[in-house]
Amino acid sequence: MNNIEKSATVTDIGQELVNHSKGFDSRGKHGLVVELFPFVFGASERMSARAISRHLKDKHNVKLSAVTITKALNEPQRYWDLFFDRIEPYVEVHEKWNKSERREVFLYDDEGFKITEFPGRALLRKHLLKPELAEAINVLREKWFSIDLGIRLKARSYLAERLIGKGFKK
Repeated sequence: MNNIEKSATVTDIGQELVNHSKGFDSRGKHGLVVELFPFVFGASERMSARAISRHLKDKHNVKLSAVTITKALNEPQRYWDLFFDRIEPYVEVHEKWNKSERREVFLYDDEGFKITEFPGRALLRKHLLKPELAEAINVLREKWFSIDLGIRLKARSYLAERLIGKGFKK
């Protein structure tokens, strides 16, 4: 009888754990580390994973463990791919609009992208650009071109494999 009660208790504990896990968003930290990966990647040249984690917690109340950061830094190809998955649809929209720009050039051309943005002409842009292109420009400005050019250039080798797999030349 004692074993049955313990089994029921263990089962109850296990079921409660599984039910609790259903309310837990495990993608939250994964998504955050993917979004922050280019910046973590850049900062890791001068800071340890522990120092990055501490800075994020102290300055921004962002809880990203040193272990999570280390895992991401140990798999840069995977995390650059995950990051690029998020912006690639917007890159494709931009490419459809500007067929002369090759992806492997345009992604590293800050000056060329500034021309695309039509700085200071919000009204003109609103009326001339298709909404999906305007959205693509905004997303690329925020998520890709906000990354330091030096970091983006280091990412180039990681993105080259991806581009080759999609039929682009190195």
